[in-house]
Amino acid sequence: MTETLPRARALAGYDEVSGIRQAADHDWLLSLAPAAPRSIADLGCGTGALLDEALRRWPRIEHALGVDGAPGRVLDARARLGTRATIREGDLRRLDGETGAFDLVVMSSVLHWLYPDEDQVLAWIAGHLTPGGAFLLTTHHPDLSDDGLGGEDLLAAEALELLGLDPGALREIVPMGVRARSVTAVRELLSSRFTVERGEERRVAVRTRDADEWRRFHASTWGTYFSRLAPAARQEEFFRAVGTAAARRMARQGEVYPITVRAWRCAPPQ
Repeated sequence: MTETLPRARALAGYDEVSGIRQAADHDWLLSLAPAAPRSIADLGCGTGALLDEALRRWPRIEHALGVDGAPGRVLDARARLGTRATIREGDLRRLDGETGAFDLVVMSSVLHWLYPDEDQVLAWIAGHLTPGGAFLLTTHHPDLSDDGLGGEDLLAAEALELLGLDPGALREIVPMGVRARSVTAVRELLSSRFTVERGEERRVAVRTRDADEWRRFHASTWGTYFSRLAPAARQEEFFRAVGTAAARRMARQGEVYPITVRAWRCAPPQ
């Protein structure tokens, strides 16, 4: 991840709208664990929802660690989990100060934000799994247009057009269609550090109730990653335009866009 990834409004309201996508994968991902863990690390833990679910599922967990790079999310996770988990603010590419071994490491909807430096966190995970431990993660793979854009890229392009701005400005950032990598490319990354034991896919039609829900979802999930392509004075306009674009897609095709979500279970190399 070469560029910074600022977030909008300290991610206010993230929990409320995360059900559109992120929260939907939590039970699925945890169900892939090979055994009940005694120690768990959630990398990119957000507001602690996945870690909270893991602690409810496995009440005998003795050590739980969450790491996230967004200060607002770290505060929310600490408030949610209290003394049940240690929550730290940190860059997932620089975890050298984190010690200990974990029976289970989880990472949901995070890997694309680490592009092109994913191997830095994968190396740390491989070095901190217990023998017989497991690494569980989800990756998202949007359908791509002929120009390589997919998922939220397309909404951002439509929002720029609604504002009378050049959608070609997307060339200034790494589009989600590139960040997400293909399933084959992700498998190659994982196989360099782990034994890939299992993979499951779900085809998901991502939907929203209305334009305002998607506006809030976009702002709290992507922050200013796309909105910085609009002038500083038009940031709120951009978020509203993304919501409008999402609502128009819902009316036209019954979904905002489709994606393939893949869940992986990896073990230490044999």
